[in-house]
Amino acid sequence: MSDVFADVGQPAAAKPLSPKRPPTETAGFADVFPYYAGFSFDWAQEQIRKATVESDVVLDPWNGSGTTTLAAQYAARKSVGIDLNPVANLVARFRSLAAATSQCEILKSPFMLTGRGAATDPLDAWFSATTSNRIRDWFEAMDGISTPQTALVAITLFRVVRELTKSFEGSNPTWVKRARSEEERIEVSPDELDKIILFEQGKLIERLADAPSIDMQPKLLTATANDIPMRNSSVDLVITSPPYLTRIDYAVAYARELAVLGVDLSKDRTLRSQLMGTTLIRSGPNVSEKRLGPTAKALLSSISGHTSKASSGYYLKQAQQYLYDLSCGLTEISRVVKPSGRLLLVVQDSYYKDIHVALGDICIDELTSRGWQLEHRKPFPVKRILTSLNSSARAYQKGTVCENVMTFVKQAES
Repeated sequence: MSDVFADVGQPAAAKPLSPKRPPTETAGFADVFPYYAGFSFDWAQEQIRKATVESDVVLDPWNGSGTTTLAAQYAARKSVGIDLNPVANLVARFRSLAAATSQCEILKSPFMLTGRGAATDPLDAWFSATTSNRIRDWFEAMDGISTPQTALVAITLFRVVRELTKSFEGSNPTWVKRARSEEERIEVSPDELDKIILFEQGKLIERLADAPSIDMQPKLLTATANDIPMRNSSVDLVITSPPYLTRIDYAVAYARELAVLGVDLSKDRTLRSQLMGTTLIRSGPNVSEKRLGPTAKALLSSISGHTSKASSGYYLKQAQQYLYDLSCGLTEISRVVKPSGRLLLVVQDSYYKDIHVALGDICIDELTSRGWQLEHRKPFPVKRILTSLNSSARAYQKGTVCENVMTFVKQAES
């Protein structure tokens, strides 16, 4: 494997946060573009400072919007963040650049390009052709500008598109509807859209003025946790929270932002099928139950034997696929972490119908079999879960659901 730090120098000292600015939910630019689930920036920074020294490397193989890598940046630690979702990677890049760039220029309104004729745009799922064209003008204007400015404009477009399409959001925050007719598509004049985008850029630049100016930059890679592009025993600490077995389709949840990037999920299912937790069933290899621990095997047996429709078919396959991805990810983590290295894992239990999905116990089984020792586990009861939003799911009796914060130590090879 290549050394992703081949071109990285020694970490620069991070400037401490001002004591006049106590941590809030906005810490680490978490409010710039909220990403579903995850843990807090302040918690991650505290754990990194306690568990590592300056020469250590921190990894998050399910990096999402970059909380782990940003926390490592503030703590002056080298870090690598991996995610297959390009939307997540752009958000993570903006947050990391925001911590290092106190100055960034607004991108002025681009020239209005000629209409695309009969060609369609993924944004047409929510916007009129005129509005889609103008959003595309802004996106294409990012070509050739500076990296900080590119990240600024991309996040601005994400924020504007999400705000304009709020009417397409369902009660479940991960469901995004599409326009069913031309009348439902949103029409915003090019001049008005330009004003909104310029205003949003200005708001983000105001936030950049408070940046602590940290030189250390993370490595952010578009890759999968199933195949981490790092050398064996090259990581000291992993802090991560993998997607849970709650049937959240992250590609659909971020379909509008992916459309800004030119990805049309209705025509190309490649990304959607590859993301962990997808509701699409992939063709190809699946997990062998012989490799799984007892808790995972018991879960698959319970799902297969459930009397509800498709439990022994589609839903069993989806659970098997999820466990395959989890198994591959934990195997890769075990490969890249040094002996005596640590893993901080945040996972949430859930329910399939009335079957308890003990994801915390499943992870303990799998990691123990890979040479890890559980050092600490703290469960936190979760009051509101996504299944409570589904009327058919509410018909099944459920117990308490917990989020588990667990610390593992990789045992030295004998």
